[in-house]
Amino acid sequence: IYRGILHFGDLRSIAHSVRGEVWRPGEDLVILAEFDVVELERVLGEVSALNSKITNLQRRLVSEQRALERSLEQLRDTQSMLVHSEKMNALGKLAAGMAHEINNPLAFVRSNVHTLGESFARLLAAYESLEGAVLRGGPGDVTGLAGALREEIDLEFLREDAGDLVKGTLGGLARVQKIVEDLRTFARLDQTEVEVSDLRESLESTLAIAGPALKNDGVQVTVEWGELPRLRCKPAELSQVFLNLLINAAQAVACRGRGNGRIAIRARDGARAVTLDFEDNGAGMPPDVLGRIFDPFFTTKPVGQGTGLGLTISHKIVVDQHGGTLSARSIPGVGSTLTITLPKELDR
Repeated sequence: IYRGILHFGDLRSIAHSVRGEVWRPGEDLVILAEFDVVELERVLGEVSALNSKITNLQRRLVSEQRALERSLEQLRDTQSMLVHSEKMNALGKLAAGMAHEINNPLAFVRSNVHTLGESFARLLAAYESLEGAVLRGGPGDVTGLAGALREEIDLEFLREDAGDLVKGTLGGLARVQKIVEDLRTFARLDQTEVEVSDLRESLESTLAIAGPALKNDGVQVTVEWGELPRLRCKPAELSQVFLNLLINAAQAVACRGRGNGRIAIRARDGARAVTLDFEDNGAGMPPDVLGRIFDPFFTTKPVGQGTGLGLTISHKIVVDQHGGTLSARSIPGVGSTLTITLPKELDR
């Protein structure tokens, strides 16, 4: 009497539907299904249990995913603090040299201001003498006193000297201001996003910061500039990379134990990327050390003299944040060269 889809149990569930036939031989109904209904119920029970497990696993997966997202955010925060800490550590190594560079013009300014103060006091005393003469006597007394005071205070010398003192003072203050500007350009703690930046300006600021310490260590730095384009990059992070490479090169030169230390920086503009070489004539590295210099916490320095993170962070900044490369080659006893390649099109 019927041939087609048969529904068992909950009519809303197509899982309980099978194809079959229904006959009426006399007073009875005969139902013939293509599947064993009992077996089907057993299978459906197993499927339902599996669905329940899948649902629980999905909930657990969502919970673990959220926990991983929180851990990732904490890891990013920790990494950011670690990068900042390494930057401050690098600056700390150069603090003595920078303090010397600031103290020199400040001492010059202090001396000039002191001299200007003494000259002003002499001029003020002369003015008060003239004022008293005017109040006491006639024009003859004033004229004679003015001539005597002019010779006493050497007014012509003061006129020339004051101009030189003011000019020198302004020059010293400008020098201090330049050092502070270089520090601010290097730090740029509030500029961690990608922006179009002058790569040469970043490198020059870093050299200005590291220069005094390198000079005190007897290291000569030479730079060969090409026509460098403005790049989309993170200038604060790249400044840290430049400083890390300069510090490592200076330490390699110091380990050599001879004079005439040299660091050569070469910048080249290519078709698709900008390349910077940092070459030193230091002690060089054997192959087993060269292969590990970018590993976290790896250092050949004595305990307490290095974190082993400078080159690791530099590699991460160049490769992960800028899509570039940071490679090294070295010859023991001859020196090392670290090469940065930065793509012109930053798509990160």
